[in-house]
Amino acid sequence: MFCASLADVFDNSVDLAWRADLWALVRDTPHLDWLVLTKRIGNVSAMLPADWGCGYGNVWLGISVVSQDEADRDIPKLLCLPAAVRWLSLEPLLGSVSLQSATGPFGETLDWAVVGGESGPHARPMKAEWVHDLRAQCGTLAIAFFFKQWGGHEKGKGGCLLGAREVKAWPSLPCPVY
Repeated sequence: MFCASLADVFDNSVDLAWRADLWALVRDTPHLDWLVLTKRIGNVSAMLPADWGCGYGNVWLGISVVSQDEADRDIPKLLCLPAAVRWLSLEPLLGSVSLQSATGPFGETLDWAVVGGESGPHARPMKAEWVHDLRAQCGTLAIAFFFKQWGGHEKGKGGCLLGAREVKAWPSLPCPVY
């Protein structure tokens, strides 16, 4: 379940009671995988529930990264947080991104990378070489690679083919225990 896809659970303006209710719902639904994406990774550790421990087994904690500067700044922060699944949303991808910082201090790694271009009337272009390079890096680092779309300003013209096929890998997960 993509949690608050048009919001940020870790924004400073989010009501504390609302966030507490969300964590209660997440705890009460262990059969659902919750994809929680943020641009505010620096806020996360202070806003996780007290019983987070090594991370809830059904929460995929992700960050939005559009450039190398954001990758360098935020991937190490994500890797320092306990989580069942750590992932990147590289959408819109606005430049070449190296995943050289994709291993944490104790060997923590990223599990998934979702890549896509920008859409809408003022969409900025995404270069194919950026996408192919990320896919190669993910292969080397054993990160599941999911290509979402090329983007573009013409509705329905972006497409999701990489080469001649869709590339939509998901991270390998252990069997859940309920």
